[in-house]
Parts: sequence; structure tokens; C-alpha cells
Amino acid sequence: MVPWSRAGRYATGVNELHEVVERAVAAYDALADLAETVEDEWQYVTDLVDAYMPGIRSLAAADPGRFLTVAQVAAVDEAIAEIGLIADPHKAIDWLSTFPHVVGLALGGDVDRPAGPAGDGSLGAGSEAAAAATSGSEPAEPDEDSPFRMLRGGR
Repeated sequence: MVPWSRAGRYATGVNELHEVVERAVAAYDALADLAETVEDEWQYVTDLVDAYMPGIRSLAAADPGRFLTVAQVAAVDEAIAEIGLIADPHKAIDWLSTFPHVVGLALGGDVDRPAGPAGDGSLGAGSEAAAAATSGSEPAEPDEDSPFRMLRGGR
């Protein structure tokens, strides 16, 4: 019998994180497809997907050595199942800005500030802070009344 070691579990942990995030990405794509059926809202839907998809994907790269708990995987899977029940395209539009935050909360990440291309935790090129850095102005502070901020313990 081979003794358990953290090093031996590394590939499994990384694969599990990527699999969970890819399930969330696929579900978000399906939600966006449903939302795009509302012709008058097509540009808004496209803007939401462009804003949040990189953040969802970055959750897999934010901390590659991190292991997910059973509760984290279950929370993401429950959120995926919940949006899978949506049949109304207008409700799908509502969930396009909610679902990424639920997934981020479950995985302990922030979809509003995706990790940089190197996965080093630096802000992505599309973020407010990156834009502020190039324009010389300060980034906007997170909304103090955000329910996601409160759920994260005020971080």
C-alpha cells in the first residue's frame, strides 16, 4: 500500500478544480444562449458574458495548488442545476450577472478581478483596476452593500 501524500494528490486536485470550473463555464454558455434569444437585449447579454466569462475561467488558475472541499463542489453543482431549470430568457438574463458571483463565492474567488494570464493573481487586462492603472485614476471601490461582499465576511 502506498502512503497518502499531498504531492501525489496534486494532479487530482488541479484536475478537479478545472473540471468544476469547466462545468460552470459550460452552464454559463448555455444560460447565455438562452438569454440571447431576447433580440432587444442581445448586446447587453454579450456585454455580460464578455465581462464575466474571463472571471469564471480565472477561478481555475487563481490558486492551482488548492484543493476543493466536497461542499465547494456541491455548491457549484447546485448552482449549475439551478440555472439548468431556467426556461425564461428574461430570467436567464437576470442570472447572467448572478451566477458568476455564486460560483466565485463557492470557490473562494472573485470573478470581478480575474487572475492575470500567468495565473499569478494579478488583475486581468479587462478589469477596472487595470484600466485605472493605464489611465492614472484610482479604481472604484467595491460596493459596501453587496450581498456577495457580506457573504465573504466583509472582505
